Amino acid sequence: MNEPLSAKRRLGLAASGATLLVLGASLLAPLSPGLQVYARGLAFAVLAGLSITAVAFLVALPLGALAASGPRVFDWALRFACDLVGSLPTVFVAAVFWASTSSVFRFVCALGALRGLEQAWLLRCEIVRLEAEDPESVPRGLGRTPLVAFLRRRMSAALGPLFVSASFSVAWLTALDAAVSQAGLRPPSAPPTWGLLLGTPQPGPLPALLAAGSVAWLTVALHALFRPPNAG
Repeated sequence: MNEPLSAKRRLGLAASGATLLVLGASLLAPLSPGLQVYARGLAFAVLAGLSITAVAFLVALPLGALAASGPRVFDWALRFACDLVGSLPTVFVAAVFWASTSSVFRFVCALGALRGLEQAWLLRCEIVRLEAEDPESVPRGLGRTPLVAFLRRRMSAALGPLFVSASFSVAWLTALDAAVSQAGLRPPSAPPTWGLLLGTPQPGPLPALLAAGSVAWLTVALHALFRPPNAG
């Protein structure tokens, strides 16, 4: 039976993957316009992925905690918001975000908020599961325990699924961007991204293959880094 990777090995895996991507981009980008797009897409993927994750956590932590342990109206509101967003095609929502703003930063923040709703529901479900499994070992709810104790014991135990979900942020963003590009809904002023390489015809296959391989490698590395040690 294979033992799970230690935290140090996971961190080394993620760091080595990011280092190889940066070195490869710096060496290959000057060769052709397509590879220059790949290098610029690397920068966008890293910055946008970090921004989406940060915004998603800022949205998910308060909403998930209130939905799980606050007044029932917060649980109903989060459930309604997730059902509403889930009923709309995500590609359509992303295209509306692209069309409604000329700022890449605002677009990324809007996608982060959208992902934050999903992660808020994950957090809510994890808190409820922990309370059902062992109701006496940790504080039962935000409204029935001091805030510091709740954050230190309940929230810290429930954050695992959020970190695992965050490891897929770059892949989620790239797939969404590729679908929008394929549908012809991407604004002309949008910056070059890996999604553009994967969603539109290219002069040669190398930039698209590099983009797809980079997304896969980053996702695997981050998933190994963020996966809880006791996960199967």
